[in-house]
Amino acid sequence: MPPPRSWFALALVLAAATSLPAQDKKPPEKKDAPTVIVALPLGVPPGKATKVTLRGLKLDTATEVRFRAPKATAKVVSKGKTTVPNMQEAKRVGDTQIEVEVTLPADVPEGAAEFTVVTPAGESAPHHLLVEKTIPVIAEKEPNNGFKQAQPIALPQAVDGVIGQNQDVDVFRFEGKAGQRVLIEVLAARHGSALDSFLSLHDVDGKLLATCDDIEGSTDSRIELTLPKDGAYFASVIDANDTGGPAHVYRLVVKEKK
Repeated sequence: MPPPRSWFALALVLAAATSLPAQDKKPPEKKDAPTVIVALPLGVPPGKATKVTLRGLKLDTATEVRFRAPKATAKVVSKGKTTVPNMQEAKRVGDTQIEVEVTLPADVPEGAAEFTVVTPAGESAPHHLLVEKTIPVIAEKEPNNGFKQAQPIALPQAVDGVIGQNQDVDVFRFEGKAGQRVLIEVLAARHGSALDSFLSLHDVDGKLLATCDDIEGSTDSRIELTLPKDGAYFASVIDANDTGGPAHVYRLVVKEKK
């Protein structure tokens, strides 16, 4: 007696499954793959070698850092375990790190340069470094925790900084003119930082002009304001929860908005 039609259908399905080309079969997912949480600093200048620390999970066996940008290079200088600050979670701030010497080509596009970290257990999801080519970028300099010690900056300016400890305050001073519209923005959580920023702006007399905790979709901060008079202004950055540490990095951008 001939077999039912359903037997023939089942045989055809099995034959098709076993004849799938090798490239259509997904490789098994590797456990213990590395995770990049944040880069310190958040960005690097194109055209010169810059030391960058990458914090994350399971990075201590890293063998390579791969950039997608042509001619971008990254040399692993050191790797290992790192301290998790008290009362903070490793999954948010990382418990391993690698130090890398990064060189991006001078013609790399502005925005972000993507990279991955490779270990024997696998490859991380893409992370990125900020690339700023329009306005100057400088490093934050301590002490700058009050109006009297405020770090002077130009307009426009970008500053790479860190809220390095609990209750740390970073203050920056710039000169403005009456009627000038300025944009002051903190880039942090959107790029992996543990910082929950709170931004404020004061005038030279200490009068509070504006504050911002969170912007839509992020715990980062942004202030847009028309300056009321000529003179000095003070932009200050803190963590909204009064926490800090090496993973609480940020980039502060201060510029005129046309």
